[in-house]
Amino acid sequence: MPVDRTDTLAPEHRQWAQHMRDSTPEGQVALTLHTDEAEEQTIAIFSSRNVDGVVAATVGLMDHDVGDDPDEPVFVEILVDARGDAAWVAEIVATIAFHVMKDGWKPAPGVIFERAIEMYSPELQVKHVMFVPPIQWEDDMSEVELDEKVVRPLLAVPITESEAAFVRSHGGEALEDLWARLEVDVFDWSREGVV
Repeated sequence: MPVDRTDTLAPEHRQWAQHMRDSTPEGQVALTLHTDEAEEQTIAIFSSRNVDGVVAATVGLMDHDVGDDPDEPVFVEILVDARGDAAWVAEIVATIAFHVMKDGWKPAPGVIFERAIEMYSPELQVKHVMFVPPIQWEDDMSEVELDEKVVRPLLAVPITESEAAFVRSHGGEALEDLWARLEVDVFDWSREGVV
């Protein structure tokens, strides 16, 4: 059973975990530590599970600047939201974090991390993730001010191969506009693509 490890966190990480706890619906909340295959990197993952689904978020990714300008650092935490009983969501968000921490991948709105879902749940039509501002929260999650940092959370939304091709041709905002027009539930990971 997952264990709450909030007391082991650095102060800013603890603030972020508390913000997530305050921002998610009531349910079973846990903070677990995930280690990469080489056992070189560790990331804490917050998760909140209820009858509707699972929300998971990195805790501590903010220690890695993902911006392009050293004079203007960009600090992010990654969120994942899935309807239903998606036990692998924490693993997916941890894997995303390890690519950022170890490989220097830079998440940003409209950026795709390929095959992030396929390795955990190959039967799904959604194989990749595209990052967007957190759409299920209003202004509460666009920027989160902590004592020493401003965190810009990003939501990793699952997308299909055809949607990824559409983003490569038309950009992430075009896909988001299409989702809005068609009223697509992007938190339903069993969905099919819209293009």
